[in-house]
Amino acid sequence: MNYSLRKLEGNSKDIIYNWRNMNSIRSNMYNDQPIPYETHCQWFENILQNQNELYRLFFYEENPIGLVSFKNTNSQSQTCVWGFYIGEKNSPKGSGTIMGSLALDYAFYSLNMMKVIGEVLSFNEISQQFHKKLGFVNKGLLQNNIIRNNEFIDVVSYEISKKQWEEQKKLLF
Repeated sequence: MNYSLRKLEGNSKDIIYNWRNMNSIRSNMYNDQPIPYETHCQWFENILQNQNELYRLFFYEENPIGLVSFKNTNSQSQTCVWGFYIGEKNSPKGSGTIMGSLALDYAFYSLNMMKVIGEVLSFNEISQQFHKKLGFVNKGLLQNNIIRNNEFIDVVSYEISKKQWEEQKKLLF
């Protein structure tokens, strides 16, 4: 397999900046406004130092093609909230599923989580289908959870346990 997750390094700052500002990615994030470079640089330096928010670059062969995050890590309840995207449009078909699989393995076997939570903007059908494909269970709707352009947006909450992932992984691969 030519895919891997790797720790962020300083030389990935600009590629992540470009991905974060792509319309296709920004439109599905909580904050959909363009990100100034100076703001991105501050954010990037903070995440390199922050042990409560972990970010991993997703590589195909030796090329970074995506990003995965693990936030709100709670060691007592062994839960975290994940986020992800493929930034390179010409990535091989199936890369998203492999990225999700590597990310869930990382959460459950390296971070020792027992549950991973996903939060999806209600209009993002592709991400909702992706969560279901990976075995996540819909846990409900967070109504009027964020506001953009003076409009409230609902967020769909998903979660998957380590045991559920172990069963679903057998069906995927």
